Amino acid sequence: MGMKSLVIGNGISGKAAVDLLNAKGIGAVYFDLTGSFEAYDMLAGVQDPEELQVFSGTLPTTALEGIGNVIVTGDIAMDDAVIRQLRLMGFSLIGETELAASFDRGRILAVTGTKGKTSATALLGKIIRDRTRNAFTVGEGIGSYADAVCSTTKDSATIVKTTARDLELTDRFHPAVSAIINIKVPGGAEYESMNDYMNVKERIMKNQTEDDHVILNYDDEFTRHIGMRLDGSHDAPRPFFFSVSRELKYGLFLKGEDIILRDTWGERTLMRTGDICIVGKHNLENAFAAIAMAYKYGIPTDHIIKSCIDFRPVAHRVEYVATKNGVRFYNDSKGTDVSTAINGIRAMDCPTYLIGGGYDSGADYGDWIDSFGGKVRKLVLIGQTREKMASCAQDHGFYDYIYAEDLEEAVRICRSCANPGEAVLLSPACEGRGMFKNYEERGNAFRAIVESL
Repeated sequence: MGMKSLVIGNGISGKAAVDLLNAKGIGAVYFDLTGSFEAYDMLAGVQDPEELQVFSGTLPTTALEGIGNVIVTGDIAMDDAVIRQLRLMGFSLIGETELAASFDRGRILAVTGTKGKTSATALLGKIIRDRTRNAFTVGEGIGSYADAVCSTTKDSATIVKTTARDLELTDRFHPAVSAIINIKVPGGAEYESMNDYMNVKERIMKNQTEDDHVILNYDDEFTRHIGMRLDGSHDAPRPFFFSVSRELKYGLFLKGEDIILRDTWGERTLMRTGDICIVGKHNLENAFAAIAMAYKYGIPTDHIIKSCIDFRPVAHRVEYVATKNGVRFYNDSKGTDVSTAINGIRAMDCPTYLIGGGYDSGADYGDWIDSFGGKVRKLVLIGQTREKMASCAQDHGFYDYIYAEDLEEAVRICRSCANPGEAVLLSPACEGRGMFKNYEERGNAFRAIVESL
């Protein structure tokens, strides 16, 4: 890796990478782009402080002497002036995933996709941990790979949730089993075209060989195309499809309520959908990805089944909270954008009272309103966007909405209106800024209000 590595981060985002380098005896230079960083925060806990230089705001050219790799951490934009200059100077840029994987002594399983990565990673982690105990789940919003990697052994498994950004900053990353759950049009302007985005997602397979496996969603046109292209290719991972909407000649699929595994060993019914504590087609897709990955990793099907039955969903993602007077309450606070919130609505199987609204990021809510499809009985609106959402609802022919002053009032309105057999869903289609610190705080507040009813 060269004599020294330059770690670039926002504030303390690169500390795990610095600590890993220090533990491996590799000198490091840390550069904080924010310019508001105290060096002692980064130096805390470092085994050999003399092997670490810290700069904030401005990076002197002398700091680049002896640098081999540049490790980009946090949410730094790849078009930042410093990043562009380093690339022009010929430096190799990698991310925390690439760095940590280079020190991983066990086998790696990697999950990507536009949606569903966290849920699939959580279930896969449980399945493998229940079987081997020696497993780690890492990635954005889960845990630092750089923190966990020093505990890996030749017998361990690391399940890595990988974002497009993570994959863009990989070079030799080599999972034994990978999965691309879906590929949807990305938000924002980070990628110039859908083709660019697809190419980044496919980097998860870059170093896989015919001894490895890639799990793909047959119901997604982009991932289906990837699998068709790989089928029969030499020196490429073996594709294995899953589908929740059609029967497959070979793969994991849904037939009625039965989850069927069909491969060269024959056909087996693993379990029924009601055996797994998840709600919605999109969550079933995430579960299928995890089941298929575990199977191709070598976990026996009876162990997979038991772990799936015991599994409880990730918090804040169409999470069942409680039933009060026959009304079910669900927390989908992670529904911070329109597409994710639409999935939350689609997950409901009964008349639903929906709580929406929050921080105005300039989104268009037309598709969200259109997804109601007769399922949403009443829309209770809170936050900065409530008037904008109400106006959009009217434009799209939905008039049964009401304002609430805060989340607690919204929950109580829903409770007073909903009948036994119906549901209340918090899926705001917005961030909670201005009302809550993040979606976790909002979801926890919702749970506490419901439990107090």
